[in-house]
Amino acid sequence: MESKRVILVMASTVAACVSTAFAATAYINQVGYRPADPKELSLVEGSGDVEIQDASGNTVLTATPKAASVWDASGQNVQLVDFSELKEPGKYSVKVGGNVVRGDLVVKEETYKDVFKAAAKWFYYQRASMALEEQYAGKWARAAGHLDDNVQFHNSTGASGSISSPKGWYDAGDYGKYIVNSGITTYTLLSLYEHFPEYFKTLKWNIPADGQLPDLLAEIKYNLDWMLTMQASDGTVYHKLTALGFPGDVMPAQDSDARYVIGKSAEAAFDFAGVMALASRIYKPFDASYASKCLEAAKKAYTWASSNMNVHFKANPAGVSTGTYEGSDASDEKLFAGTELAITTGDASYKQSGSSANISYWGDMSGVATYGKATHASVFSDAEEAKQKVLSTADKFVERTQTGFGVVMSKEDFVWGSNAAASNQGIWLLHAYYLTGDQKYYTAAVQALNYLLGKNPLDMSFVTGFGSKSPMMPHHRPSTADGVEEPVPGMLVGGPQPGGEDVGSAAEWKCADYRTGFAATAYTDQRCSYATNEVAINWNAPLAYLAGALEALNAGYAPDFAVEGVARAAGKVAPESSASVGQSSSSVAPVSSSSNGSGIDPVSSSSVEVSGIRKVAPAATAHDAPAILRMKGGKLFVEKGGCRFDLMGNRVR
Repeated sequence: MESKRVILVMASTVAACVSTAFAATAYINQVGYRPADPKELSLVEGSGDVEIQDASGNTVLTATPKAASVWDASGQNVQLVDFSELKEPGKYSVKVGGNVVRGDLVVKEETYKDVFKAAAKWFYYQRASMALEEQYAGKWARAAGHLDDNVQFHNSTGASGSISSPKGWYDAGDYGKYIVNSGITTYTLLSLYEHFPEYFKTLKWNIPADGQLPDLLAEIKYNLDWMLTMQASDGTVYHKLTALGFPGDVMPAQDSDARYVIGKSAEAAFDFAGVMALASRIYKPFDASYASKCLEAAKKAYTWASSNMNVHFKANPAGVSTGTYEGSDASDEKLFAGTELAITTGDASYKQSGSSANISYWGDMSGVATYGKATHASVFSDAEEAKQKVLSTADKFVERTQTGFGVVMSKEDFVWGSNAAASNQGIWLLHAYYLTGDQKYYTAAVQALNYLLGKNPLDMSFVTGFGSKSPMMPHHRPSTADGVEEPVPGMLVGGPQPGGEDVGSAAEWKCADYRTGFAATAYTDQRCSYATNEVAINWNAPLAYLAGALEALNAGYAPDFAVEGVARAAGKVAPESSASVGQSSSSVAPVSSSSNGSGIDPVSSSSVEVSGIRKVAPAATAHDAPAILRMKGGKLFVEKGGCRFDLMGNRVR
């Protein structure tokens, strides 16, 4: 009997272990991890080591989880698992307690390139006033809607008659066009191009051509052209162009509601001025006349708004119920506009004091003004102050990634459009990386994108069409009404937030209560949920920046203002020169603190890797030897431990 009791106890223990193992959940970036980057998954209800197996079932890596900590945003006890040593591209399974808990772990190069292209192409799908042809739009082709060639002035503008105001992007899941939200959106995309012009000059994603413009600038110009129509001759900028109310779930061509130019505001004028000032210096090499037009429009808007600081759009006029993008203090928008005009013109009269440690959104533009100052030290005397504010906030973000879910988001960040907060946190971290070259900021920026692509407590990618599980029913009228099962790809949904503004009866656009008591899981993939599942241009733009900048960095490009060594790939080495990795050299890009899959390991946390080197497995005795870049006979190679390798990872004599 005693032996039976022991057997029963053992069986019970085994059953408990099996149960625990099956309860384990591993949360990952479902799109993939770059071979050279630090890699991490989040484990909940796990026990023991984590095994990673290849397609043949061979265990290629065993990792011990870190100590658990509670993430208050989801209420989960989480263990972080570092698997950075997995560098071979491929598809893998994750095992916990002897059971496979994931089969979709991917390691690949150009990890986020398709995400970027889809996020950028979504703006094409949001174009007003033109048909989307099948050769570009595929199954999401549609007829033209909202030609906006005869738009009436609402009496809130103080003007009468009508204007022609075509083009532009639909703002979100509806069909309105708003200057304030276009402001931060267009700024974000323009800054991506300005930071990596050589990378984006040749990158394409199948949209209609606009002369010789790169695709990114062609897409942005479609919206700039509309914004220019929203300025009056005296410099006034109108606030928005919408119908009096939101349309039903119809395609753009079926929305026949009359449209109006509504209101005016200092906020809209300053946002317009800042964007046009930035656009003027970016488009000048392609079209000097257009660049001049943008700059003159910027100056006129700035002058008008500076004399009308008390003109605000605080609420909709009677009879209007579309989005407000309201404001009552235009000082942050003025700081943004003045900063961009000072950079473009060199005119000191536009400079203003002040910077911010807070990330920008449409209602607070001081953070992007801080970017401008911190990255133009020759223009602004308070550039160092701005830089320190960037770094102080970035350091807090880095600290957050060390515990809990291992992401940048905190409980307080789950506001309406929380996924845009995550994207903008990643952009902030990249600016800290540009300014210092410190690897910790790059790594944390990757964690921000990991969160958006699946490493979150909902175990889903928030980008339509990407990942093992992604939104299928976003609050987006074209995706609802087009008869296509899949939503338009590349859209970042708003994401979890506990406000529940759309919770109510079963009437149109009212959801059953999806709130869980935890901010990070208050989300539903239903069309009714405009509070968690809508899409918007100002949410997609930072996603595009984050994914696009990470790809550009890893292709060997860096902003002109970045400290030496930020570009994460070789290729800018002076002929016949060499230097040991980690040494300061104007002719050699140092090797980064994250291994690149070649066995060439870090030397300093502020240096950057040589990418393009694969397949190299140095002997253990050479593992800690310094890696040296050399250029000889016009060819670049890496020397380590007495061996030489070309940039494809092949050993050379």
